[in-house]
Amino acid sequence: MFDKNYEIKCKIPDIAKFRNIIKKESSYIYSKETQTDIYYRVKKGRLKLRIINNEIASLIYYERSDKTKIRTSNYIISRTKDFKQLDNILRSQLKLLTVVSKVRHIFIKNNIRIHLDRVKKLGDFIEIEIIYKEIKSAKKQMKELIEFLELNKNDFIKHSYSDMLIK
Repeated sequence: MFDKNYEIKCKIPDIAKFRNIIKKESSYIYSKETQTDIYYRVKKGRLKLRIINNEIASLIYYERSDKTKIRTSNYIISRTKDFKQLDNILRSQLKLLTVVSKVRHIFIKNNIRIHLDRVKKLGDFIEIEIIYKEIKSAKKQMKELIEFLELNKNDFIKHSYSDMLIK
């Protein structure tokens, strides 16, 4: 039912620098999206409607502890083209929590997703997600990526963009 990922997030001073580093590793598939994440207040976990390039959307429910800076998430995704109507239904039943707007540069290789995000009102970030079935291999991959990108663990952020905007 739930898929799992192992993830980190870090504020960065220069998206172009990281984009160039990752693009040199030619095995990544690159895409760019404009995303609007609409968060709704729910009793447990998080629920967001992610609108991509104002064309399609995904309803994403996830559970994650924000106690550590490197963390696991359990999530379920449902895709839709009729996102305006879905948003109307959700807003009629749930309280709107916040809206996150961002431009996302996406790099994908196998089970690894690297996101370079320019988030409105927050700045630039790198986010790494490793989709896994076995946490030990995900931890090994994450360690290698942190070293490859020369990220400092002290710069990792445990809060979501929505949490940062609400505060």
